[in-house]
Amino acid sequence: MAEAALRAALVPALTPRRWRRFVDRGGDPVALARGDAGELMRSLGLRADEARMLGRDLARAEPERELSAADAAGVRVIPWGAAGYPAPLRHLADPPPVLFLRGALLPCDARAVAVIGSRRATPYGLRVARALAGDLSRAGVTVIAGLARGIDAVAHGAALCAGGRTIAVLGSGLLNPYPPEHLGLLEEITAKGAVLSEFPLRAAPLRRHFPQRNRIIAALSLGTLVVEASPTSGALGTVRHALDLGRAVMAVPGPVDEEGSLGTLRLLQEGAAAVGAAHDVFAALGWCAAGPSATLPDGEREVLEALGPDGATPAEAAATLGIPEEVAAGHLVTLEIRGLVSREEGGRYVIP
Repeated sequence: MAEAALRAALVPALTPRRWRRFVDRGGDPVALARGDAGELMRSLGLRADEARMLGRDLARAEPERELSAADAAGVRVIPWGAAGYPAPLRHLADPPPVLFLRGALLPCDARAVAVIGSRRATPYGLRVARALAGDLSRAGVTVIAGLARGIDAVAHGAALCAGGRTIAVLGSGLLNPYPPEHLGLLEEITAKGAVLSEFPLRAAPLRRHFPQRNRIIAALSLGTLVVEASPTSGALGTVRHALDLGRAVMAVPGPVDEEGSLGTLRLLQEGAAAVGAAHDVFAALGWCAAGPSATLPDGEREVLEALGPDGATPAEAAATLGIPEEVAAGHLVTLEIRGLVSREEGGRYVIP
């Protein structure tokens, strides 16, 4: 099945939806790999001429060459059904036949939220995306986005700065990443998270690829948060996938006279959860923790006790406890989400 899946990934005409049909109908992977027209007619319901054309393309594909290039570049190739293929993608109506991966996917990535939005983001949108992605990351949430300009790039960067994990899903091949100015960011994500694509290694960033990759962002995330979006933003396509999958949809309110707020306004009117801070995301996902009487993990309890009657900044709490400031900041964000502390202007946390 692995060779058949890789051949399918190398032949655009064998779309992910057709791959799903092939799998569901018990298609013969050996016959597919050799481009058997009869098997393609049976398993995919194609006409004879369509099956012959597709079979020719499948027979001409060069999976060994792609595997060799992947190995040389340190890219892991994960076929559908193999160990390491993300469970949320297996059940899609159009699962990627193959995922190309740099970095690593970890069990903690199951607790993920997509933070996405406009490529032409306003200073307001960038500021809010940076704050939300950073706080979510400090609370142990993996931030997922598409490496695009604007909101996506800021969300990735904020997660990395917070010492957390982030996953980028590309609309091009991993050896032809887009946009080119984000190469440095991509390398940071690879080192501290994961970069994924369903497209062949050197696939171009074609316009049709980006709506297609959005279903992966939605599927890997327990909720999709749109920070800023115009009425025609591609981020709204990710929202449609999230709704189809029964995932939470959230949006940040913005100035109603800004084009970039009109898409999020529509989402809010249609029932998306309004988000102004990380604890709103947790509430929308049903992650609100128990109240003050709950038993806290040692790290959180120690940070809470270190606040004292006048509160403290993350740096002050870290100095008191002799721990890294980013660790103290992460505990404080989690305590804020639990409703045990509140953040004042200047970044000082106090016990309400």
